Amino acid sequence: MYFSGKIEFGVINQSVSAFNHILGDFSLIVYQFQSISAFSAIIDRLGEFDDVLDSSISKHLSELSEEISLSYCNFRNSLVLESNGSVPVDNCQKLLSIENLTLQTPTSKATLIRDLSLVINEKDHLLVTGPSGSGKTSLLRALAGLWNVGRGKITFYVDDADDPQLPTSSELPANEINTSHEKAGELEGPINRNSRGLFFLPQRPYMVLGTLRQQLLYPTWADDTTPMSDGAKPVAGSLSFLMGKSNSENGGAKPNKPTTDDLIQVLENVRLGYILSRFGSLDSTYEWSSVLSLGEQQRLAFARLLLSKPKLVLLDESTSALDEANEAHLYRQIEAAGITYVSVGHRRTLYEHHNMTLRISTADPNCNKRNWDIESISSKPMYDFSSQ
Repeated sequence: MYFSGKIEFGVINQSVSAFNHILGDFSLIVYQFQSISAFSAIIDRLGEFDDVLDSSISKHLSELSEEISLSYCNFRNSLVLESNGSVPVDNCQKLLSIENLTLQTPTSKATLIRDLSLVINEKDHLLVTGPSGSGKTSLLRALAGLWNVGRGKITFYVDDADDPQLPTSSELPANEINTSHEKAGELEGPINRNSRGLFFLPQRPYMVLGTLRQQLLYPTWADDTTPMSDGAKPVAGSLSFLMGKSNSENGGAKPNKPTTDDLIQVLENVRLGYILSRFGSLDSTYEWSSVLSLGEQQRLAFARLLLSKPKLVLLDESTSALDEANEAHLYRQIEAAGITYVSVGHRRTLYEHHNMTLRISTADPNCNKRNWDIESISSKPMYDFSSQ
Protein backbone atom coordinates (compact mmCIF):
# COMPACT_ATOMS: atom_id res chain seq x y z
CA MET A 1 0.00 0.00 0.00
CA TYR A 2 2.90 2.33 0.70
CA PHE A 3 4.61 1.63 -2.66
CA SER A 4 1.33 1.99 -4.48
CA GLY A 5 0.86 5.39 -2.84
CA LYS A 6 -2.30 4.54 -0.91
CA ILE A 7 -0.74 5.41 2.52
CA GLU A 8 2.15 7.54 3.68
CA PHE A 9 5.18 6.32 5.61
CA GLY A 10 4.03 8.12 8.77
CA VAL A 11 0.91 5.96 8.88
CA ILE A 12 3.13 2.88 9.04
CA ASN A 13 5.00 4.29 12.07
CA GLN A 14 1.72 5.11 13.77
CA SER A 15 0.44 1.59 13.18
CA VAL A 16 3.61 0.04 14.60
CA SER A 17 3.45 2.30 17.65
CA ALA A 18 -0.23 1.51 18.25
CA PHE A 19 0.38 -2.22 17.89
CA ASN A 20 3.29 -2.17 20.38
CA HIS A 21 1.23 -0.16 22.82
CA ILE A 22 -1.70 -2.59 22.66
CA LEU A 23 0.67 -5.58 22.88
CA GLY A 24 2.34 -4.13 25.98
CA ASP A 25 -1.02 -3.50 27.66
CA PHE A 26 -2.25 -7.03 27.06
CA SER A 27 1.11 -8.50 28.15
CA LEU A 28 1.33 -6.55 31.41
CA ILE A 29 0.21 -9.42 33.62
CA VAL A 30 2.49 -11.87 31.82
CA TYR A 31 5.55 -9.65 32.06
CA GLN A 32 4.87 -8.54 35.65
CA PHE A 33 3.53 -11.83 36.99
CA GLN A 34 6.46 -12.37 39.37
CA SER A 35 6.31 -8.83 40.77
CA ILE A 36 2.53 -9.00 41.18
CA SER A 37 2.83 -12.33 43.02
CA ALA A 38 5.46 -10.91 45.37
CA PHE A 39 3.34 -7.82 45.95
CA SER A 40 0.30 -9.98 46.74
CA ALA A 41 2.31 -12.03 49.24
CA ILE A 42 3.52 -8.86 50.99
CA ILE A 43 -0.03 -7.51 51.21
CA ASP A 44 -1.23 -10.80 52.71
CA ARG A 45 1.51 -10.77 55.36
CA LEU A 46 0.88 -7.12 56.24
CA GLY A 47 -2.85 -7.81 56.45
CA GLU A 48 -2.29 -10.69 58.86
CA PHE A 49 0.10 -8.54 60.89
CA ASP A 50 -2.46 -5.74 61.10
CA ASP A 51 -5.15 -8.19 62.21
CA VAL A 52 -2.88 -9.54 64.96
CA LEU A 53 -2.13 -6.00 66.17
CA ASP A 54 -5.82 -5.10 66.25
CA SER A 55 -6.73 -8.25 68.16
CA SER A 56 -3.79 -7.77 70.54
CA ILE A 57 -4.71 -4.16 71.27
CA SER A 58 -8.39 -4.95 71.82
CA LYS A 59 -7.49 -7.85 74.10
CA HIS A 60 -4.98 -5.69 75.94
CA LEU A 61 -7.50 -2.90 76.52
CA SER A 62 -10.20 -5.32 77.64
CA GLU A 63 -7.87 -6.99 80.15
CA LEU A 64 -6.47 -3.80 81.64
CA SER A 65 -8.42 -2.12 84.38
CA GLU A 66 -5.67 0.46 84.86
CA GLU A 67 -2.58 1.64 83.09
CA ILE A 68 0.31 4.05 83.49
CA SER A 69 -0.74 7.65 82.95
CA LEU A 70 1.78 9.76 81.02
CA SER A 71 1.08 13.47 80.93
CA TYR A 72 2.78 16.75 80.04
CA CYS A 73 2.06 19.67 82.34
CA ASN A 74 2.79 23.35 81.82
CA PHE A 75 4.63 24.15 85.04
CA ARG A 76 3.75 27.84 84.80
CA ASN A 77 0.06 27.01 85.20
CA SER A 78 0.72 24.35 87.86
CA LEU A 79 2.66 26.59 90.27
CA VAL A 80 1.20 27.13 93.70
CA LEU A 81 2.02 30.56 95.11
CA GLU A 82 3.12 31.08 98.67
CA SER A 83 1.03 33.24 101.03
CA ASN A 84 3.23 36.25 100.24
CA GLY A 85 2.71 35.81 96.48
CA SER A 86 6.17 34.41 95.75
CA VAL A 87 6.80 31.35 93.61
CA PRO A 88 8.33 28.32 95.37
CA VAL A 89 11.77 27.56 93.99
CA ASP A 90 11.29 23.79 94.03
CA ASN A 91 8.18 23.96 91.83
CA CYS A 92 9.93 26.19 89.33
CA GLN A 93 12.73 23.68 88.88
CA LYS A 94 10.62 20.53 88.61
CA LEU A 95 11.09 18.62 85.33
CA LEU A 96 9.72 15.14 86.00
CA SER A 97 7.66 13.45 88.68
CA ILE A 98 6.83 9.74 89.04
CA GLU A 99 4.06 8.76 91.43
CA ASN A 100 3.47 5.20 92.65
CA LEU A 101 4.70 3.63 89.43
CA THR A 102 4.39 -0.13 89.16
CA LEU A 103 5.81 -1.32 85.84
CA GLN A 104 4.99 -4.67 84.27
CA THR A 105 6.06 -6.44 81.08
CA PRO A 106 3.47 -6.21 78.26
CA THR A 107 3.19 -9.96 77.62
CA SER A 108 3.82 -11.96 80.79
CA LYS A 109 2.68 -9.13 83.14
CA ALA A 110 5.72 -9.78 85.33
CA THR A 111 6.38 -6.94 87.75
CA LEU A 112 9.68 -5.16 87.14
CA ILE A 113 9.39 -2.08 89.38
CA ARG A 114 7.01 -1.73 92.32
CA ASP A 115 5.60 1.56 93.68
CA LEU A 116 8.34 3.90 92.43
CA SER A 117 8.00 7.57 93.38
CA LEU A 118 10.56 10.28 92.67
CA VAL A 119 10.93 13.86 91.50
CA ILE A 120 13.59 15.19 89.11
CA ASN A 121 14.40 18.88 89.38
CA GLU A 122 16.84 20.89 87.31
CA LYS A 123 20.44 19.70 87.83
CA ASP A 124 19.21 16.54 89.57
CA HIS A 125 21.36 14.15 87.55
CA LEU A 126 20.04 10.66 88.27
CA LEU A 127 21.92 7.40 87.63
CA VAL A 128 19.75 4.27 87.31
CA THR A 129 21.61 1.08 88.22
CA GLY A 130 20.78 -2.53 88.91
CA PRO A 131 21.38 -6.08 87.67
CA SER A 132 20.60 -7.04 84.11
CA GLY A 133 16.89 -7.65 83.61
CA SER A 134 15.81 -5.62 86.63
CA GLY A 135 13.89 -3.09 84.50
CA LYS A 136 16.25 -0.15 83.96
CA THR A 137 15.64 0.21 80.23
CA SER A 138 11.98 -0.69 80.73
CA LEU A 139 11.66 2.35 83.00
CA LEU A 140 12.89 4.58 80.16
CA ARG A 141 10.40 2.89 77.83
CA ALA A 142 7.62 3.81 80.22
CA LEU A 143 8.90 7.40 80.38
CA ALA A 144 8.93 7.49 76.57
CA GLY A 145 5.32 6.26 76.46
CA LEU A 146 6.24 2.97 74.78
CA TRP A 147 5.08 0.85 77.74
CA ASN A 148 1.93 1.61 79.73
CA VAL A 149 1.30 -1.77 81.37
CA GLY A 150 1.02 -1.29 85.10
CA ARG A 151 -0.21 1.63 87.17
CA GLY A 152 1.00 4.98 88.38
CA LYS A 153 1.50 8.46 86.98
CA ILE A 154 4.39 10.03 85.05
CA THR A 155 4.35 13.80 84.59
CA PHE A 156 6.79 15.88 82.54
CA TYR A 157 6.81 19.60 83.32
CA VAL A 158 7.30 21.78 80.25
CA ASP A 159 7.17 25.49 79.57
CA ASP A 160 4.82 26.76 76.85
CA ALA A 161 7.03 29.80 76.37
CA ASP A 162 9.92 27.56 75.34
CA ASP A 163 7.70 25.03 73.58
CA PRO A 164 5.45 26.53 70.92
CA GLN A 165 4.80 23.06 69.47
CA LEU A 166 2.90 21.92 72.56
CA PRO A 167 -0.33 20.42 71.21
CA THR A 168 -3.53 21.90 72.55
CA SER A 169 -7.11 20.74 72.72
CA SER A 170 -10.26 22.58 73.66
CA GLU A 171 -11.36 19.62 75.74
CA LEU A 172 -8.10 19.32 77.73
CA PRO A 173 -7.05 21.46 80.70
CA ALA A 174 -4.65 24.22 79.72
CA ASN A 175 -2.00 22.95 82.10
CA GLU A 176 -2.03 19.24 81.25
CA ILE A 177 -1.93 17.04 78.17
CA ASN A 178 -2.46 13.31 78.55
CA THR A 179 -1.07 10.80 76.06
CA SER A 180 -2.97 7.70 77.18
CA HIS A 181 -5.14 5.99 74.60
CA GLU A 182 -8.34 7.59 75.92
CA LYS A 183 -7.06 11.10 75.17
CA ALA A 184 -4.95 10.41 72.09
CA GLY A 185 -7.77 11.23 69.70
CA GLU A 186 -8.20 14.71 71.16
CA LEU A 187 -4.71 15.96 70.31
CA GLU A 188 -4.35 18.23 67.31
CA GLY A 189 -1.28 16.83 65.61
CA PRO A 190 1.60 14.47 66.24
CA ILE A 191 3.40 14.32 69.56
CA ASN A 192 7.03 15.36 69.20
CA ARG A 193 8.67 14.78 72.57
CA ASN A 194 11.90 16.46 71.55
CA SER A 195 9.94 19.68 71.05
CA ARG A 196 8.84 19.44 74.71
CA GLY A 197 12.36 19.90 76.03
CA LEU A 198 12.89 16.13 76.24
CA PHE A 199 15.47 14.03 74.45
CA PHE A 200 15.93 10.26 74.39
CA LEU A 201 19.35 8.81 73.59
CA PRO A 202 19.51 5.02 73.05
CA GLN A 203 22.56 2.81 73.23
CA ARG A 204 22.68 2.45 69.44
CA PRO A 205 21.72 5.78 67.83
CA TYR A 206 19.56 5.89 64.72
CA MET A 207 21.54 6.89 61.64
CA VAL A 208 19.38 8.56 59.01
CA LEU A 209 19.88 8.24 55.27
CA GLY A 210 21.49 11.44 54.08
CA THR A 211 24.40 13.78 54.64
CA LEU A 212 26.50 14.36 57.73
CA ARG A 213 24.68 17.66 58.12
CA GLN A 214 21.34 15.85 58.22
CA GLN A 215 22.74 13.44 60.81
CA LEU A 216 23.51 16.34 63.12
CA LEU A 217 20.20 18.12 62.56
CA TYR A 218 18.15 14.98 63.26
CA PRO A 219 15.59 14.84 64.84
CA THR A 220 14.95 18.45 65.85
CA TRP A 221 15.31 19.89 62.35
CA ALA A 222 14.65 16.67 60.40
CA ASP A 223 11.72 18.18 58.50
CA ASP A 224 13.75 21.13 57.22
CA THR A 225 14.98 21.04 53.65
CA THR A 226 18.76 21.13 53.74
CA PRO A 227 20.50 22.08 50.47
CA MET A 228 23.40 19.85 49.56
CA SER A 229 25.29 22.57 47.77
CA ASP A 230 24.59 25.25 45.21
CA GLY A 231 22.67 23.66 42.36
CA ALA A 232 22.87 20.18 43.82
CA LYS A 233 19.97 17.77 43.72
CA PRO A 234 18.43 16.08 46.76
CA VAL A 235 20.18 13.01 48.05
CA ALA A 236 19.07 9.84 46.35
CA GLY A 237 17.50 7.50 48.82
CA SER A 238 16.71 10.12 51.45
CA LEU A 239 13.28 9.26 52.79
CA SER A 240 11.72 12.68 53.07
CA PHE A 241 8.28 11.19 53.75
CA LEU A 242 9.61 9.78 57.03
CA MET A 243 10.54 13.22 58.32
CA GLY A 244 6.96 14.21 59.19
CA LYS A 245 5.18 17.47 58.51
CA SER A 246 7.03 20.71 58.30
CA ASN A 247 6.95 22.86 61.37
CA SER A 248 4.94 25.52 59.60
CA GLU A 249 2.20 22.95 59.11
CA ASN A 250 2.32 22.02 62.77
CA GLY A 251 1.92 25.64 63.69
CA GLY A 252 4.99 26.16 65.87
CA ALA A 253 8.43 27.64 65.76
CA LYS A 254 11.58 25.70 66.60
CA PRO A 255 14.91 26.88 67.95
CA ASN A 256 17.11 28.65 65.46
CA LYS A 257 18.62 26.22 63.02
CA PRO A 258 22.36 25.77 63.61
CA THR A 259 24.73 27.28 61.08
CA THR A 260 27.57 25.45 59.40
CA ASP A 261 30.00 26.95 61.94
CA ASP A 262 27.80 25.65 64.77
CA LEU A 263 27.85 22.14 63.30
CA ILE A 264 31.62 22.19 62.91
CA GLN A 265 32.06 23.48 66.46
CA VAL A 266 29.82 20.81 67.99
CA LEU A 267 31.80 18.12 66.19
CA GLU A 268 34.91 19.52 67.83
CA ASN A 269 33.13 19.58 71.18
CA VAL A 270 32.41 15.85 71.01
CA ARG A 271 35.88 15.10 69.61
CA LEU A 272 34.67 14.20 66.13
CA GLY A 273 36.28 17.05 64.22
CA TYR A 274 38.51 14.63 62.34
CA ILE A 275 35.62 13.06 60.42
CA LEU A 276 35.28 16.21 58.30
CA SER A 277 38.70 15.57 56.76
CA ARG A 278 37.88 11.86 56.42
CA PHE A 279 34.59 12.36 54.55
CA GLY A 280 35.23 15.69 52.85
CA SER A 281 32.46 17.99 54.12
CA LEU A 282 29.19 18.18 56.00
CA ASP A 283 27.34 17.47 52.75
CA SER A 284 28.98 14.10 52.12
CA THR A 285 26.64 11.11 51.94
CA TYR A 286 27.57 7.66 53.25
CA GLU A 287 26.00 4.66 54.93
CA TRP A 288 26.83 6.15 58.31
CA SER A 289 25.93 3.10 60.39
CA SER A 290 28.63 1.21 58.46
CA VAL A 291 31.42 3.79 58.10
CA LEU A 292 31.23 5.02 61.70
CA SER A 293 32.07 2.86 64.68
CA LEU A 294 29.51 2.53 67.48
CA GLY A 295 31.60 4.86 69.64
CA GLU A 296 31.61 7.49 66.88
CA GLN A 297 27.86 7.07 66.43
CA GLN A 298 27.35 7.65 70.15
CA ARG A 299 29.45 10.81 70.05
CA LEU A 300 27.45 11.96 67.02
CA ALA A 301 24.27 11.42 69.04
CA PHE A 302 25.69 13.63 71.80
CA ALA A 303 26.36 16.28 69.15
CA ARG A 304 22.66 16.18 68.24
CA LEU A 305 21.85 16.54 71.92
CA LEU A 306 24.09 19.60 72.36
CA LEU A 307 22.54 21.24 69.29
CA SER A 308 18.95 20.60 70.43
CA LYS A 309 19.59 21.87 73.99
CA PRO A 310 16.67 20.11 75.72
CA LYS A 311 15.88 20.60 79.39
CA LEU A 312 15.93 16.87 80.18
CA VAL A 313 17.64 13.94 78.44
CA LEU A 314 17.22 10.22 79.13
CA LEU A 315 20.39 8.25 78.37
CA ASP A 316 20.14 4.46 77.97
CA GLU A 317 23.78 3.29 78.22
CA SER A 318 24.59 5.97 75.65
CA THR A 319 28.34 5.87 76.38
CA SER A 320 28.78 2.08 76.57
CA ALA A 321 31.08 1.99 73.52
CA LEU A 322 33.29 4.87 74.69
CA ASP A 323 36.39 4.86 76.82
CA GLU A 324 36.26 6.54 80.22
CA ALA A 325 38.02 9.71 79.06
CA ASN A 326 35.57 10.40 76.24
CA GLU A 327 32.66 9.45 78.47
CA ALA A 328 33.73 11.96 81.11
CA HIS A 329 34.27 14.63 78.45
CA LEU A 330 30.75 14.21 77.01
CA TYR A 331 29.10 14.35 80.43
CA ARG A 332 31.00 17.54 81.20
CA GLN A 333 29.78 18.99 77.90
CA ILE A 334 26.07 18.36 78.55
CA GLU A 335 26.37 19.46 82.18
CA ALA A 336 28.01 22.71 81.07
CA ALA A 337 25.13 23.20 78.61
CA GLY A 338 22.69 23.20 81.55
CA ILE A 339 20.99 19.94 80.52
CA THR A 340 19.57 17.71 83.25
CA TYR A 341 20.11 14.02 82.54
CA VAL A 342 18.91 10.61 83.71
CA SER A 343 21.35 7.82 82.82
CA VAL A 344 21.11 4.06 82.75
CA GLY A 345 24.50 2.39 83.08
CA HIS A 346 26.72 -0.12 84.82
CA ARG A 347 30.12 1.63 84.96
CA ARG A 348 31.40 2.89 88.28
CA THR A 349 32.84 5.90 86.44
CA LEU A 350 29.30 7.23 85.88
CA TYR A 351 28.90 8.01 89.58
CA GLU A 352 31.22 11.00 89.20
CA HIS A 353 28.78 12.78 86.88
CA HIS A 354 25.56 12.21 88.87
CA ASN A 355 24.32 13.41 92.24
CA MET A 356 21.60 10.79 92.81
CA THR A 357 21.34 7.09 92.16
CA LEU A 358 18.28 4.89 91.74
CA ARG A 359 19.15 1.27 92.47
CA ILE A 360 16.65 -1.25 91.14
CA SER A 361 16.81 -4.88 92.26
CA THR A 362 15.08 -7.86 90.69
CA ALA A 363 11.48 -7.92 91.84
CA ASP A 364 10.39 -10.89 93.96
CA PRO A 365 6.97 -12.11 92.71
CA ASN A 366 6.19 -13.45 96.20
CA CYS A 367 6.89 -10.16 97.95
CA ASN A 368 5.00 -6.87 97.75
CA LYS A 369 7.83 -4.71 99.06
CA ARG A 370 9.40 -2.09 96.84
CA ASN A 371 12.50 -3.18 94.93
CA TRP A 372 14.23 0.18 94.56
CA ASP A 373 16.22 2.64 96.60
CA ILE A 374 17.27 6.26 96.00
CA GLU A 375 20.51 7.58 97.45
CA SER A 376 22.53 10.76 97.19
CA ILE A 377 25.97 10.48 95.63
CA SER A 378 28.90 12.15 97.30
CA SER A 379 30.20 15.18 95.47
CA LYS A 380 33.76 13.95 95.97
CA PRO A 381 35.29 12.92 92.59
CA MET A 382 35.77 9.17 92.33
CA TYR A 383 37.81 9.29 89.13
CA ASP A 384 39.89 11.90 87.39
CA PHE A 385 40.22 11.78 83.61
CA SER A 386 41.21 15.39 83.08
CA SER A 387 44.81 14.40 82.34
CA GLN A 388 43.89 11.78 79.74
